[in-house]
Amino acid sequence: MAHEVVERLREHGLPLQAKLIEMLDEHPSHRTERRGCGYTQATRFLSTFVNRPASAQDASDLDVFADWPLRETGYLAAIMVASGWRPGWRRADAAPADVHAGVRQYGDVLDALRSLGPRLRAAAGGLERTESRLFAAMLRQVIERDAISIDAVAPMPCKPEIGSCSQAEEFFLELAHGRVRRGGSVNVVVGRAGIPVMIEKMNLGESHSAIVLESIALAGVDLPPGSLCALAHVAGASGAPTANGMRLPFEAIASARFLRLTTLAVAPVDRQRAFSAQFEAQLRSRMLSPASTTLDDLRAFAHGEAARAA
Repeated sequence: MAHEVVERLREHGLPLQAKLIEMLDEHPSHRTERRGCGYTQATRFLSTFVNRPASAQDASDLDVFADWPLRETGYLAAIMVASGWRPGWRRADAAPADVHAGVRQYGDVLDALRSLGPRLRAAAGGLERTESRLFAAMLRQVIERDAISIDAVAPMPCKPEIGSCSQAEEFFLELAHGRVRRGGSVNVVVGRAGIPVMIEKMNLGESHSAIVLESIALAGVDLPPGSLCALAHVAGASGAPTANGMRLPFEAIASARFLRLTTLAVAPVDRQRAFSAQFEAQLRSRMLSPASTTLDDLRAFAHGEAARAA
């Protein structure tokens, strides 16, 4: 059975590219110990687009769709930018009529771009499942780059050594229950509203791996709570010591890279459906309460750490 996102986008004339459909539809090749499950793989796939700085003329973000005319879109975008429409091919439905008139020779492509945003929003509006809405929201923002989160971080210019292992949740589940393994530490990143927005583990598996607790913006995309990221710190940045690490201001984070969504991104009741094989593997490997732990548990730990900062 096709994934809800695949079906809704197809119904609105926006079929996804074949590899992404394969992932969302849980092809067995994506349900492995390393990959986790198809949905996890699909969020990894989307991360390539999320982490890419937005471009007004490079149309490669549209490669998420099947058979989109990328070259023609690039030509059209260059003319639109030269005509004063700075977003280029993005949000073409909002461009002035005189800009549209300058690219009338690309009529079919322009019509597709002008209807793209409305079609994406209409498709997303009909989604019922939490995991579908999360994925569709990020996909739409990859195209429109209109993030609204008040805490925005620069994209990491180079791919870090930090991976997106399907077992990363193990350490964060333990942190949510107040357990910090010997030799490890935890950094709590506090946003501009004064509350923890990320929790970063150090010397617990891979260092500088973090989970988003409250939405942050990266390259014009709002990363939802439950996103797994790699972080890089500003050289010489400092914070206040806590019981298990440091309380860091958001300004201490130089850049971030979105890696994937974790199973904590959805409520426990939805995890079996959303993350299937990966969630089942968490149960088999006896991770700490993967079927009941929530982001609120992890938030409570982070808030407690931040409150006790020296």
